[in-house]
Formats: sequence, C-alpha cells, structure tokens
Amino acid sequence: MTRALTYATIAGLLLASGAASAHHGSSAAYNEKTPMQLTGTVTEFVWANPHTRVFVDVADPQQNVVNWGIELRPAPAGLSRMGWTRHTLQPGDTVTITVSPSRFGTPTGVGETNFPILKNGAQLPGTGGGRRGGA
Repeated sequence: MTRALTYATIAGLLLASGAASAHHGSSAAYNEKTPMQLTGTVTEFVWANPHTRVFVDVADPQQNVVNWGIELRPAPAGLSRMGWTRHTLQPGDTVTITVSPSRFGTPTGVGETNFPILKNGAQLPGTGGGRRGGA
C-alpha cells in the first residue's frame, strides 16, 4: 500500500511539473529572438494571475491606431516585490515597452522587465535590469 501511494505521489508531481512547464513556454507563440519596442497610450491594465496584462494603443507605420495586448512578466507577486501596484499603469499613461511579438502577426506580445519600461518618460521600478524578474 505504501509503495502504491509513493508511485501515485510521484506521478502527480510529474504531471504538475509538466503543466507548469507548458504554461511558461512562450517561444512557440512569441518571437523572443526579435524583440520590438512599442510606444503608445495605455487603454487598460489588468492586475491578475497568472500574469498582468496591459493594453496599449500604438500607431502602426501607416499611422493607424492598433490596440496591443501585452502579457507582462513576472507575475503580479514579482511585480509587487519590484514596487508595482495595480495602479502603476493607468489609462491615458504613455508607455514605452519592449515586447516579444506574436509569431502569428497579431498585435499581442510578451513584455519582460529585463528591458526598461517607461511610463510618461520615467523608468518604472525594477525594469531594465537585464535579467528576468521571475515567473
């Protein structure tokens, strides 16, 4: 009976670790090798697990406004440790953020704090350190 319980526990841990690994794999959907910098106006900031999201109106090369959806890393707990709150970004703020864009041509991307993130010209706390801040 003890051996069966041990095997069941190991199997559960392996399944859980696979799900966590799958969640954090973004290279299939986002082009992490060619980051791009976006500057635009925040339309919404969603402070929620597993990752916060910021929506930004950005002018494309033809000056058409495109609303980008950007998932931020690290998760809210990591951003909190860096000094962020759910009120750090507000609609109307001008932001400059570097994202790994979607491989599918959609206006979506992943923004990581290893690149500087500017709000109204000022660098946000914990950004631009050159290393990923957490999961």
